[in-house]
Amino acid sequence: IVTTLRGISAGHIVDEPRGRRGFGYDPYFVSEGETRTNAELTDEEKSAQSHRGRAVRALVPMLRLHLELPGDR
Repeated sequence: IVTTLRGISAGHIVDEPRGRRGFGYDPYFVSEGETRTNAELTDEEKSAQSHRGRAVRALVPMLRLHLELPGDR
């Protein structure tokens, strides 16, 4: 079984970096609906908005189904 999932983070880039958390583009990227860069968010806030977090959350029900694990399907 091969499954591909995609998570998308809409937002915009700022000219000057802000924040001390994260790495790479985090100090430059502001998620849609947010005023702070990803580097200014807590880990929990960033995970809720990140493309990786969205993809993993979409994967969990599929894994449960394919592995026949209890939980929401």
